[in-house]
Amino acid sequence: MVLEHAWADLRSALFRRDEIDALPVMDGPLMPNKRLDEAPVLGAPLRGCDDVATGDDGSVFVSAGRQIVQLSGADLDERRVVAAFDHAVTALTCAHGALYAGLAGAGVVKLTHGREVARLGPVDGRPLHCPTAITALPDGRIAIAEGSSLHLPEQWCRDLMERRALGRIVFADAGLGSAISRLDQLAWPYGLAVSADGAELWFSESWRHRVLALSLHEPQARAPRVVLRNLPGYPARLYADDAKGYWLSVPAVRTHLVELVLRETRYREEMLAAVAPEFWIAPALGASGHYLEPLQGGSIKKLGVMKPWAPPRSYGLVLRLSLAGECLESLHSRVGGTHHGITAARRAERDGEGRLLIVSKGSGRVLAIDTERAP
Repeated sequence: MVLEHAWADLRSALFRRDEIDALPVMDGPLMPNKRLDEAPVLGAPLRGCDDVATGDDGSVFVSAGRQIVQLSGADLDERRVVAAFDHAVTALTCAHGALYAGLAGAGVVKLTHGREVARLGPVDGRPLHCPTAITALPDGRIAIAEGSSLHLPEQWCRDLMERRALGRIVFADAGLGSAISRLDQLAWPYGLAVSADGAELWFSESWRHRVLALSLHEPQARAPRVVLRNLPGYPARLYADDAKGYWLSVPAVRTHLVELVLRETRYREEMLAAVAPEFWIAPALGASGHYLEPLQGGSIKKLGVMKPWAPPRSYGLVLRLSLAGECLESLHSRVGGTHHGITAARRAERDGEGRLLIVSKGSGRVLAIDTERAP
């Protein structure tokens, strides 16, 4: 065991990838602001809200715990449960006149009028128990991201701290049949979007802080190309905004302290074994306020006020990307802010007007921002 740890430390020192390990500075289009905290909130809190989907008729659906809730009304403040399950709903999309939902520990289901008409279970002999994102492909198939073959979606932080790379991307037909694993050994794939020309499937790989593109036309053996690397946080769901670009949600940002812990194998393993998960030196979707919560190297109060420039334990961040994958603008909720843990951001059209619907899992809120206005 001692030799194993020594080799891990030596390998980390000799083969360190500085372009990944070095945290980027948040400036330029990533300059911190208060746009998420100033955004209008849609209705009452939705406990466990996680993903958002929009139908061709303008319908808006949000996954909330074990339920799928439809938002309606002039201000989308009216709620109606359209489906309920025995498992948490962890991914959502509308396609082919149906609603597809990922269930923690139970695969993916296809719903029409709130009724299950098809279910996808094991793929290539392995259970599909950690769906994190679903999208439709141009040829009518469905693409599904599975974060890990070992952990459930709610165990995302453990998967990160164990430095796992057990995720995959699965393709299935519209009826959830003929499923195959398209890519494997991914470090928590969390978002899927088809490129504007329909030639690529873009996906986020959270623990490697990057966005990649998989060709939908080239031979299967071709490796995906890197679109965006060394992001300041752990990228999550990715949604295409017609021909304008993409919206990328970032549930948590990276800090020097967490990056250090991830490199220190012995310390990290002892922490995971001896400390309760809520007190790990690790990213979080929201601050608990408990006195044992890690300070993250400076995230403390000054004269009774949380310093907005301190290294964050939790944070809120959404990025707007160009068609080429360049960051054009960002929306923030800084340290001490309200809307942290952003797990989805999707543009929705309603009555001829477009606005960005944002899910803050950390605060249990759904936000709406008019993206046509200047930041």
